[in-house]
Amino acid sequence: MGGTNGRFPPTEWTKILDPLRREDVYSELYTKYWKPLYFYLRGRGFGNEEAKDLVQGFFTDKVLGQELIQKADKTRGKFRNFLLTAVRNYAIIAQRNKAQRQRLDETPEMPARTGNPEIEFSRVWADELLQEVLKELKTECFRKGKAVHWQLFQEWLLEPDVEANHVRLADIGARHGVNSPSRAYNMISNIKDRFRAILRMQLLPLVESEEEIDAEIGDFISLFSQESTRS
Repeated sequence: MGGTNGRFPPTEWTKILDPLRREDVYSELYTKYWKPLYFYLRGRGFGNEEAKDLVQGFFTDKVLGQELIQKADKTRGKFRNFLLTAVRNYAIIAQRNKAQRQRLDETPEMPARTGNPEIEFSRVWADELLQEVLKELKTECFRKGKAVHWQLFQEWLLEPDVEANHVRLADIGARHGVNSPSRAYNMISNIKDRFRAILRMQLLPLVESEEEIDAEIGDFISLFSQESTRS
């Protein structure tokens, strides 16, 4: 993806290092990373309101205030890792500067699935990305007259109770007027291809080359490998 001319869309690093994109950078990073950073701080023991305040303060003070941009360094590796380090340091300094420390022993409103804050950050990031890809895919299917394709794809791959109820592809197809299981499978495969293509386009801003995108896709898939019902 990305075109035969080899041109990539602006990456996260490219955007944050561009002095002319201050407002755009703030808006894009806020939309994409607010929730993952919130869950990351929750995973590190911060309370619900405190985590919200820290994330809001981080974006206001460090991103909009340009300090994060001034310290950006591509040699530090993945942009997400750089962002995690920055928000962790911000949280530590914010704690040290508080006149009175708050107790952090409240019951989490939405506990992490793992004990590792970095993994929880990545999981929430991947959840958000998955919803964006599925939203775009569904819109495209209905726009191109492939509503049945979408229904088959959704019920066969996305419904959580397919495995438990032993639902057959033939039964799903029949409900939507597709009486040939092989045709239903081909229709699902067509949408799976589009899913991968859209996912690839969504991930392009995170990488600098074609070689890196396979690793990003691998990271994304691995986060859902234990939860998926069909391949």
